[in-house]
Parts: sequence; structure tokens; C-alpha cells
Amino acid sequence: MDRTCKAPNRAGGPCGAQHYRDGWCRWHHPELEAQRQAERAAGGHARSNKVRARRQLAEAVLTINDLDGLLCRALVQVAAGKMEPGVGSSMAGIAKTVVAIRTAGELERRLEELERAARIGPIRRIVG
Repeated sequence: MDRTCKAPNRAGGPCGAQHYRDGWCRWHHPELEAQRQAERAAGGHARSNKVRARRQLAEAVLTINDLDGLLCRALVQVAAGKMEPGVGSSMAGIAKTVVAIRTAGELERRLEELERAARIGPIRRIVG
């Protein structure tokens, strides 16, 4: 008995896949069409950058030292081929933004402390 699918492939020849049930492979079986459509709709979701990044990080606030360690590990993983370069690049871009936001917040806090210590109001910035 032939164990290959009875459906034709795109070129018109016989499908070379092993049959799943009733002489049809999983791709061509008519009863599985709804399942295939759902799988196509979700296609690649688990491989998205968002999902990969979520797997890499615990949901916690990271210190600068944590970011440093995380990015160093990412660099090693990218170099070893264990992490896609795009994921490492995304992580570095996000870390750069986190550091910039924290730095701006720290500078603002220190400026407010200096203004209070000098007992002056906020410095008016002239926007040209």
C-alpha cells in the first residue's frame, strides 16, 4: 500500500509527504483546514522579537550592573550563534534608552536639589 499523500503538489505531481489519515497528509487533509488556517494566522508568533525578549528577561527592574551583565551575555550568545543578532541589537537599543531615561531623571533630581539648596525657583529655560 502506498504510504504517501494522494493530493497533488503545486507542480501537479504527487505530494511526497507521508499520509496522515485516509490517504491524505496533514497539509492536504480536508478535515484539518480550520486548524491549518488558525496555525497560519498565528504563524511565527512564538518567534517574534517581543516573545524572544520576554523569554530572555524576568519581569523585574534591572540595575545598570544587571543591564551590563545581560548585554555581555547577549554578546557572547550572538557570537556563538545561540542568539539572533537582531535580538541582541534590540536588547542593546532598549538598554541604551533605559540608561538615557535614568540619566535624565537623575540629572533632573539633582538639579531640583541644587535649586532647593540655593532657595531659588526653577530655572527658566528660554526656547528659541
